[in-house]
Amino acid sequence: MLTVHPSIVLGSYLWDEERLPRDEFDIRMDTIRSAIKERGWAGALVYGDAREHAALAYFSNFIPRMRWAMALFPAQGAPVLLASMSSRDMPAMRTMTWLPDVKSGWEWRWFDEWVASLPTDGKLGAIGLELMTPLLFGSVSRSIEDRFEIEAADELLTEARSRHRPREIAVIGEAAQTTKLAEAAIIEAWRGGADVERAALAGERRARSAAAQDVRTLVSRDGGLTMQPYAARFEDRPANLLVYVAVKHLGYWCETFVAPEALPALRVACDASLDKLIEGMRPGERLSTLASHAQAALEGRPLHPVLSGRFGRRVGLSLDEGCEITSDADGVIEPGLVYALHSGAIDGASGCISSAVVLVREGGTEVIFRSSGRQ
Repeated sequence: MLTVHPSIVLGSYLWDEERLPRDEFDIRMDTIRSAIKERGWAGALVYGDAREHAALAYFSNFIPRMRWAMALFPAQGAPVLLASMSSRDMPAMRTMTWLPDVKSGWEWRWFDEWVASLPTDGKLGAIGLELMTPLLFGSVSRSIEDRFEIEAADELLTEARSRHRPREIAVIGEAAQTTKLAEAAIIEAWRGGADVERAALAGERRARSAAAQDVRTLVSRDGGLTMQPYAARFEDRPANLLVYVAVKHLGYWCETFVAPEALPALRVACDASLDKLIEGMRPGERLSTLASHAQAALEGRPLHPVLSGRFGRRVGLSLDEGCEITSDADGVIEPGLVYALHSGAIDGASGCISSAVVLVREGGTEVIFRSSGRQ
């Protein structure tokens, strides 16, 4: 789902060493260390910004609350985090990452010094390069001049994340618990007479009180036919509630569609379609076959338009990690991954979407979270 990114990201962003200890990042860094050695790189940089930071968070635990950051890994020596924040913010930034040296990106000399410290010319590996603004990429290019060629290496993240690691799965489970709290608060506010936006705000408030790092919402002002971002109108109370809410906890996302009072026949069809998705989440199952079975369970109803033809995709450090479940997808379900599933439709002037977040294991599928239609 496409939501509005907040101007300033609120929430608790401290590095939780109990849930994601240093040895977790030592394991993750093996991918970059191996690439540096095998490809002869002088070093590697991993970029992320406040909008998209899956790679940066995976390797450094750092999540930019504003602007951008780069984790700089030399072939030899200690890594450096360069964050686009003022020097006065550095003490707080250091609590968000395992990287020992955190510098202000407002002082570009730190990047120049890092480049100058690299012992050999040749190539620099880069992850997240396409996310950089032209202005920032120009600064990077000027600093490396003719010493280095930048080699895009985004496939390293795909390789490293071919399966969700056990600690990641545990954190997604914690995000699911916070999502459940948000869902309950939305339903309670709605049944207490709130309009759709006040109901969504009640859910966001509850999630943030449980230390969520970020909360994204969309609301339907027309009974579930369309969805829109928060607009502070506070005037719409349609007959049917439909709210999308996504919660980020320690960098990992969980999401749900809240639709507790959909038309009974529509709810039954959406739940049946979601059941088909969950039942079919087996290693090796073709994505297109899974989508076809889920579509058939909707009993002739087209998939809800807000889902853009997708019955689901991977979720984790990003709300969209790929592997889309669509009727024309070319791929299969992979074990060890977490998927966000959803199926919905429209019946007259009412819409409904059922959703779940599941973990695919070799021996079966584990439902981490299921929306309020049926728990």
